[in-house]
Amino acid sequence: MQDPFGGIKGREIESLSGFAIDKEEVLRELQYSIDLLDEKKIVKKTFLEKLRQKNLGIKEADERALFWNLMKGTDDEYAQVNLRWSNKNIRSIYGVPFKSIKVALNGLKAFYNQINVKKPNIDHPDVLEFYNLSQQNYPDLPKLTPNNENEITDDFLELDPFAGVRGVDIYKKFNDLKKDKDKTLLELDYSIEFLDQLELPKGRREKKFIKKHPKFLTFTFKTSEHYLNVHFWWIGTIVRTIKNVELGRARLALASLKKFVQDIDVEFPDLENEDINEIYMITKKKHRPGQLKNSKDEIKPESEGGMSYWSTVTHRWVLPKLDKHTKKYIPPKKNL
Repeated sequence: MQDPFGGIKGREIESLSGFAIDKEEVLRELQYSIDLLDEKKIVKKTFLEKLRQKNLGIKEADERALFWNLMKGTDDEYAQVNLRWSNKNIRSIYGVPFKSIKVALNGLKAFYNQINVKKPNIDHPDVLEFYNLSQQNYPDLPKLTPNNENEITDDFLELDPFAGVRGVDIYKKFNDLKKDKDKTLLELDYSIEFLDQLELPKGRREKKFIKKHPKFLTFTFKTSEHYLNVHFWWIGTIVRTIKNVELGRARLALASLKKFVQDIDVEFPDLENEDINEIYMITKKKHRPGQLKNSKDEIKPESEGGMSYWSTVTHRWVLPKLDKHTKKYIPPKKNL
């Protein structure tokens, strides 16, 4: 008798099939993301296929890499790489250099391939998270607990899914406000330590506090260490000063200053605050490109005939790039 299905048979259903399906899907998505990174030819739907999908009410599939994406404001040099399962991001690493994306993706691939779908080693925290997510979609999956006679190997438990790839702090690398905030906090800490030294006899004070003067403090009187002027210092500029502050209260003033600086949001600074707006403009002026005598005209700000501009997105000067072949500067992308 003729088989209406043409001899096509379904796959055997295993006890952990839902977990196995999720592994298949995540590997398929990952390979697609790797192919996009390698710029391999991806077969896209024709206009008629897309129109037919629209008429049928079928949403267009997302033609993007789910496991990595370039981070805004980094000149396409850094990316976010995701650990995924059951169509969800489990955790991510940020600020991954572009050349390291492939290493991280291959690490993910090796990690997924080592997962035993029949005896999942849920002693690994990521595998436990995967299994719990699969259980939400497939309630018939058996309940597992750590150390339940799974095949446990120390090597697997210590395996990093991202193959040791680490991201960089892009705000420290790109955000000029972040750079200046970090420098200011270092000087604040030094000033607080300097204040502590004043309580010691001069002969017992550390030498470094004798040689270097604090940025946030000066003595009010030449012959006394008990009264100080406390400054709000920001990268070479004194924003505000309170004078004739007694030693004990100077410490409170510095502690308050430290909290104020720590609370500055370098991603979304509150420019309605007069002090924050002032230090923001100091940072913008301090890092203005083209200040050197031998600076190329193209490096200067647009207001001075150059190509550089100040980004209110990443709070830094965005500069043009020099084309190695033509030796000409290429204007930077906007809104970086």
